[in-house]
Amino acid sequence: MTKVVLDAFGGDHAPKECVAGVALAMQRGYVRADQLILTGPIEALRSALREQGVPFDGLTLVDAPDVLTDQDSPTDAMRKKPRNSIALGLQQVKEGRAGAFVSAGSTGTVVAAATLGLGCLEGIKRPAIGAIIEGEKHPFLVVDVGANPQPKAYHLAQYALMGSAYYGGTFGIAEPKVGILNIGSEELKGNPLVREARGMMKQLPIAFHGNVEGLEVFSGDCHVVVTDGFTGNVLLKVSEGVAEYLLRVMFGLMQKAGVEPAKMKQVQAGIMPRVDFAEYGGALLLGVQGVVTICHGRSRAPAFANAIRFAMKAMAAEVNRHIVQAAKALVVPGAEPNG
Repeated sequence: MTKVVLDAFGGDHAPKECVAGVALAMQRGYVRADQLILTGPIEALRSALREQGVPFDGLTLVDAPDVLTDQDSPTDAMRKKPRNSIALGLQQVKEGRAGAFVSAGSTGTVVAAATLGLGCLEGIKRPAIGAIIEGEKHPFLVVDVGANPQPKAYHLAQYALMGSAYYGGTFGIAEPKVGILNIGSEELKGNPLVREARGMMKQLPIAFHGNVEGLEVFSGDCHVVVTDGFTGNVLLKVSEGVAEYLLRVMFGLMQKAGVEPAKMKQVQAGIMPRVDFAEYGGALLLGVQGVVTICHGRSRAPAFANAIRFAMKAMAAEVNRHIVQAAKALVVPGAEPNG
């Protein structure tokens, strides 16, 4: 099934930017109208489409009258507001009417609803969020960036398999290099969790690179960097903050130095695609049935358009099939059968 569901009421700028993202995705040829399903309060959704000048022809709209707020926990979302745009969007995937789901809503709610509603892929114990970041040599995938803050070594080994399968299928790299984030490159470095996971990864049918220090994340050779959800989330947010800080300082100094506005725009056009999260649109929730993409809460139209593009690409690459095949190869001595 090649349809994509968009949670049109998820994110800080919904539904305006979500709908604008739909228009942009169709304009750029990423997706056709008949390949899209939008969820949200139906009348507000129709009003947003009219305001953005997006034709209704071909689009499928699903009424989701329960609007979630920042105060709603994942539990509240599922129990007190069951007809919300996340739950009903994932239901479209579960019932086979779509193959992918995109949302900029609460990460915790999306992870919980997808894990419970869709279930994990065969052989996978815990899902993980994989975020694509532009590096000096090539894009790289960090997994996990928030789904599981306290994983076991066995989970990290599965993250390595899933990350390798996802990166290879999405970017066409036959044997992407996989590393584990650590405080040093030496064999004995790291806490017990990292050392145990590293030993497991060495046995996997992947191109295992070994330890990756923080300094090597952006400039190194690894295509996939594996870590726990707590560390990965900190890495992701610190990276975003540092990038924004350096851009403010750099353009401020260029302005003080009298650099011509035209040249500043030229520099901006060259650097923004490398540091802007909107370039890839969102992070994939690896390990669940279907393709689930979690967008940044601050996402605007370009981010939603690119998230739809990558969701279509993940479906075409049959990422989940590759993950299941890879998971069957994971036989680790001493691993707990229940993860």
